[in-house]
Amino acid sequence: SSITTNTTTTQCSNTLDNTSSWKLYTYKGSLLSISPNCWSPTDLSQDTQVTIHRHPEPPQQTEGWKQHWKIMYEKCKKGTIEIVQNAIQMGKLKKRENKTQFEVFSTDWMPDTSGNIWFFECNMSPAVSQSEFDDPTSRDARRDYLMNHDHQMLKEALDIVMPWEGGAAGGGSADTGQWELAGTFVS
Repeated sequence: SSITTNTTTTQCSNTLDNTSSWKLYTYKGSLLSISPNCWSPTDLSQDTQVTIHRHPEPPQQTEGWKQHWKIMYEKCKKGTIEIVQNAIQMGKLKKRENKTQFEVFSTDWMPDTSGNIWFFECNMSPAVSQSEFDDPTSRDARRDYLMNHDHQMLKEALDIVMPWEGGAAGGGSADTGQWELAGTFVS
């Protein structure tokens, strides 16, 4: 039983004609959550209910997943584009007057054995840099990998919304790293 997490960020800028321009980015460095147990509606243990049990290896290197990851990522990206576009059109994502804003959130997808993906949930507070990383005595290689992954992902997200002087080889523009512009929408 596995879930892919496609972490996304949206950035909203107000335009002169009082519309909002939204940019959606998806993260190519997304992680898998892989359960060591077969799923069961009666087993509520963390090892079976896997939405926060992240796998400490990139999907493109994970045995059993690496041959499917590119296709699964593209399907998750396409589904996320549809969800965000619908949320904007339905007024569920709203601009703040005279402000530029951004969010980092995750969309979780569950693939089936036929190669379909099923939307599982959106997390407006994704499981990044969890409190389990706070105690240095309980850290191990898995936790260190995940902590570094989260740090890099969030740094790259901030580089998109707040380009800095040293970014993109000193040119001052955004270095998107593993973030990929997936779509631009107007509301």
